[in-house]
Amino acid sequence: MNIASQITRIQSDRDQLRTKAIELKLSTKPGVDTLAKAITNTSNLDDVASAFDSIEDQGSVSAQVKEGETYTIPKGYHDGTGTISGVAGGGNYSLQSKTVSPTKANQQITPDDGYYGLSDVSVNAIPDAYQNVTSVTAGAADVLTGKVIVDKNGKQVAGTMANNGAVDKKLDTTTLSYTVPAGYHNGKGTVKISLEEKTATPTKSAQTIAPTAGSVLSNVRIEAIPAKYQDVSSVTAGAGDVLAGKKVVAADGSVVEGTMPNNGAISKTIDGLATTSVTIAAGYTSGGTVSLTDDIENALAAI
Repeated sequence: MNIASQITRIQSDRDQLRTKAIELKLSTKPGVDTLAKAITNTSNLDDVASAFDSIEDQGSVSAQVKEGETYTIPKGYHDGTGTISGVAGGGNYSLQSKTVSPTKANQQITPDDGYYGLSDVSVNAIPDAYQNVTSVTAGAADVLTGKVIVDKNGKQVAGTMANNGAVDKKLDTTTLSYTVPAGYHNGKGTVKISLEEKTATPTKSAQTIAPTAGSVLSNVRIEAIPAKYQDVSSVTAGAGDVLAGKKVVAADGSVVEGTMPNNGAISKTIDGLATTSVTIAAGYTSGGTVSLTDDIENALAAI
């Protein structure tokens, strides 16, 4: 067979296929850069081949149709073994009983294949995991960080309350107070002071009894006044009552230096005539004599 005969044969086959494609209302399969187009009397062999290649093989398609329903036969090739049958009706329908449990998502309850409809649907009780949360009042700040709750709208809420655990603080004379931070405390923390006892002995000068750094005084024990310190509140002597150069303690506890002159031993005479008295100077005298001279005795003898 020569080339011309082959071309004629191919053209004849193309025309036959093209006519069938038009009869089946086929369109070419979309390519990368082209859109599907219907087969016409001018379509070339490539377009016709593409159109037949686009036919889907549906094989054996079977379906059941309920009364009042329709079934759309899918486009494509069918091998002729599929069937479409109607579900028995006339008041003797095959109904299905179903049981479902509530879920977080909406559910569409439909009968399984082979059933005309549902005879009943039993809905189980809401599972224990699902509760009425409309009374929830806790918010993020009321819940520990890292923990999650469901709010009154059923939405998950992550806690923001700080977890402070065990908080320890030591108070002393410089740290007089402690501000407890907001949040959760596990009850094992302490705020405390270190107590200290001290002992002091009275002295002539005032004393300030202070705690050691980091401690607080619980008590101060004052020893008895040393024996060398006596109660001088009954003292009545003043400077004039004490010899000059000597010191005593006054009633107020101050030290007083005496001003009384020390006249030592006194020796005085009187003659009984011109001198009939003598003056003893104020102050201390260790003793002495005031004697009469013999002038008066001699004067009497001469009478």
